Amino acid sequence: MKILREMQAFRATSPIRRAAGFTLIEFMVAMGLFLIIGGTTFSMFAKNAPYFTQQQSTAALNIGLQNVVSQMQLDLVNAGTGYYPGMLLPIWPTGLTIINKNPSTACNVPSTFTYTATCFDKLNILAINPNTPPTHPTDSSGAGGFTNCSVTGAAGTQDTAGTFYIQASPGLTLAQTAAGYSSGDQIFLVQTVAGNGNVNGTTSGGGGGGTTVGINGAKINTFVLTGAPTVNAATVSLPFLQSNNGINSNADDPLDISTSSTASNLGTKFCPADWVMKLDPITYWVDLTNPQDPTLKRNHIVAGTLNSDVIAEQIIGFKVGAAVWGASDSGVSTSSALYNFYAQNQTGDTPSGYNNNFSLVRSVRVSLIGRTSPNIANPFRNTFDSGPYQVLGADVVINPRNMTMN
Repeated sequence: MKILREMQAFRATSPIRRAAGFTLIEFMVAMGLFLIIGGTTFSMFAKNAPYFTQQQSTAALNIGLQNVVSQMQLDLVNAGTGYYPGMLLPIWPTGLTIINKNPSTACNVPSTFTYTATCFDKLNILAINPNTPPTHPTDSSGAGGFTNCSVTGAAGTQDTAGTFYIQASPGLTLAQTAAGYSSGDQIFLVQTVAGNGNVNGTTSGGGGGGTTVGINGAKINTFVLTGAPTVNAATVSLPFLQSNNGINSNADDPLDISTSSTASNLGTKFCPADWVMKLDPITYWVDLTNPQDPTLKRNHIVAGTLNSDVIAEQIIGFKVGAAVWGASDSGVSTSSALYNFYAQNQTGDTPSGYNNNFSLVRSVRVSLIGRTSPNIANPFRNTFDSGPYQVLGADVVINPRNMTMN
């Protein structure tokens, strides 16, 4: 019994028994501390969450612009690919066309944070379709003499139905040659000699033309097929719309190879020594269908089907400049002197240009401006256009290897 009483007394005075739980006061003090610390933490999180989102959006915009630049570099470096099927072709390249909008015109609407078409150029990168071999022009007889030529236009005519005759591509039958063309294809014509040159030992009175283009005198032209080709006894007929002195309408030349050029740069008569090539173009342009989200798109042809891929959203500036052959920068190597962002004008005009003579282009500068998605509720305003979004720019200078040849 004595032992039992001692054990009961020990339990009554044991510290383990006293620490078995919290008192109500202790619990309320702990809850108060938790609420204070938790409230402070959540307040800091709520305050900094928009900054985190903004940083994420800015990072995504930066990555997107860099991806666009990388894609353009891959495309532009190959501009002009395939224009050299024969030794007599001219040494100047025509690997791209640039459609500039007047850079002195305001293009944004500050009240709505929107941008108009004036802010955006268009870049057409030209290459030859690798699956359709180049061939030679002829007339309806299919003969290869220097007088057996087809014409693309004549004085006083515009959008008149015409037929351009071609020979079979080397190594192919007429039917196989015709199978490489379809309605809507854009055809590129290149003369091989400057002036009345000597072709295969015979003086050519029809090929070449006599007006200087670039630095060596050959001429080019282009047209879009208005229907499927026809196989004849000795030729393949390509239906198209005849131009006026070689200059097409926009519908006949969506790549703007000839629409802005002067007649002196364009040929209207192409003969058996010249070349006929099917283009496989890539076009960069900004879609303003949704003015709240200007979208940079890349048009290209896959298996005969035109694809228009979105490669960047929220683009508020897309300008393309060119450094041209023979242009002087007066000893000052600055981008404003070297890269011209207004192709339509003459070099002495304001703003200066190079009269759409794309055969003179040797280097290209692309300038992009993008923004994060506008958020009117956000009090932040940038210093570029005072819009409720972050703005980033990306510039790249590209030297197409096929356009910097000798």
